[in-house]
Amino acid sequence: MLIIDSFGKNIYIGEDLVGYLGENVLYINGHKFAEITDGGEIYFPPKKIGYVDDDGSIIIHDKEVGYIDGDNNFVFYHSLAK
Repeated sequence: MLIIDSFGKNIYIGEDLVGYLGENVLYINGHKFAEITDGGEIYFPPKKIGYVDDDGSIIIHDKEVGYIDGDNNFVFYHSLAK
């Protein structure tokens, strides 16, 4: 999935704003957290750790951990923060 429409958008855990998507970079609390390709592959360099599925689901280590919402923000399930 091309996720370039998400560049410049926010990252949430549940309803809590925790970061944003730069161009090919995920920032959490103002720090570079991971890299993401235009095609949705997520890297914690140098290893690929996940991807964004064609339906907008965010998959990390073979588990669905979130989704892209209607405004192109990344939303991670709140249960991940526990």
